[in-house]
Amino acid sequence: MKHLHQTRTLLPLNWVLILAIAYVLPGLIGHDPWKQDEPYILGIIQHMLVYHDWVVPNDAGVPFMEKPPLYYWTGAFFATLTHSWLPLHNGIRLASGFFTALTLLFTGLTARAVWGDGYGRLAVLALIASFGLLFESHIMITDVPMLTGYTIAYYGLLRAIDRPVWGGFWLGSGTGIGFLAKGMLIPGVLAVTMLLLLLFPLWRKRPFVVALGIALLAALPWFIIWPAALWLRSVPLFYEWFWLNNVGRFLGFAVPQLGASNNPVFWLRTLPWFAWPVLPLALLTLWRERQRITLHIGLQAGLVGFLVYLAVMQGSASARTAYGLPMLISLTLLATPSTIALPNAINRLGDYFARLIFLPAIILSWLVWGMMQITHQPPHWEWLTRGLSPGFVMPFHPIAVLIAFSATLVWFANWRVFPHLRERAVWATALSVTVFWLLFSTLWLPWVDNAKRYREVFASVIDHLPRGYHCVSGLGLNESTRPMFDYYLGMAKVASTHELDPQCNVLLIDQPGLLQPPPMPNWKLVWQGNRPQEDKDRFLLYVKTAP
Repeated sequence: MKHLHQTRTLLPLNWVLILAIAYVLPGLIGHDPWKQDEPYILGIIQHMLVYHDWVVPNDAGVPFMEKPPLYYWTGAFFATLTHSWLPLHNGIRLASGFFTALTLLFTGLTARAVWGDGYGRLAVLALIASFGLLFESHIMITDVPMLTGYTIAYYGLLRAIDRPVWGGFWLGSGTGIGFLAKGMLIPGVLAVTMLLLLLFPLWRKRPFVVALGIALLAALPWFIIWPAALWLRSVPLFYEWFWLNNVGRFLGFAVPQLGASNNPVFWLRTLPWFAWPVLPLALLTLWRERQRITLHIGLQAGLVGFLVYLAVMQGSASARTAYGLPMLISLTLLATPSTIALPNAINRLGDYFARLIFLPAIILSWLVWGMMQITHQPPHWEWLTRGLSPGFVMPFHPIAVLIAFSATLVWFANWRVFPHLRERAVWATALSVTVFWLLFSTLWLPWVDNAKRYREVFASVIDHLPRGYHCVSGLGLNESTRPMFDYYLGMAKVASTHELDPQCNVLLIDQPGLLQPPPMPNWKLVWQGNRPQEDKDRFLLYVKTAP
């Protein structure tokens, strides 16, 4: 396979490995489940661990068929592995770190296979530098293994011609992982991508056909075992998963029920920041190598893969930023050669841009944290306390502060240690993103966690439960609040029906918006509350006053 460039990166591989570890690990532990995805994923995994039902995802007593169970199984494995030294939610979140590490690994392997030795580390840097990957890759969310599956499949696709056996194995395995993580999205996108790639003569070769046959065999266990088990368990649940949550979300007839509607300009507004800096670097590669697109499978796979996925996202009736994560893989593949092909002036400009963006963020992180340590309260800045509690007292954790201080020193020292790197711009951006995340995960994490978790809300609920209550009936409790009620209160039963359970003498209502409590005959309102700075949900606790 021909390479676009023969120049090798000057950055030692060890530095890239250290950066990758520093990127993946922070934020995985140290905070409670955060709305909106983490609570229901925790609830599903907790149910699996307690009742050993590995077929039907169950959220606090209610089947939850939005996603296949790969993330739940993996999260349960890590939770079991770490149960003696980590809380359940922190152990589960390690699964996200595991999948993110695999994504970085196979991104590097793909770039190395396409562009040559030394380019793998450049691809890893470019992906770490991508703004859109940062938050999603560190939380409990099924889109993380979806991204991993797509990345593995992409690696197999680009090895299918020169190594059809292994290429087919990875292509099929990655497709199966994407399927069992998210559903039909990844298999559908990859199928269309491969059909369009056949328009190029380079792909119409016998080894590619052999690789596709092997890929089909490798994917079959992923496609058959769990869906068959679900079908045998419950045909209606199979219908709900396959038809409503796959076909219905894409075509739109299930969006009013399931949510996450699309806006025609969503991706037009999102891509410029979500895919920075790989999007402009990919465009630069395509421009520089525009005459070789018909001659190079890496350019073809990167371009077609991105356009197909973007078209699917644009045409889908549902949209969230996490859905678009696989686009970063295609763009990273295209962006990799440009990381060391930038003119010196633009390379310096990218370095200075990273400093311009992240220097104020780093200073602000330390400034706000320092003010909270001295005054024991946050600064009274309306833009800051709009979503974070203005009365929070920041704790002092010496190890966290030491890690944050060391990362800050490394960031400033980088200006003098690596001033002449060919990949200076992408290295500076990747390092800045990582250091910023480290500061967030050490200095600010307790404050953000206080605003995004449910612990204090349900602690207040349990303080107001009457003696001798039989059970709690829940009205309006959604997929996020139902499992948190179970998790924090440790209750054996929470009735989450839309009608009052006559057996329960306590009622908890999750009321959208900060409206006045509804009148409830024969019930007494004993408590109401919400998360700090929360204006979308208020919890109301009633106790029955009459039989």
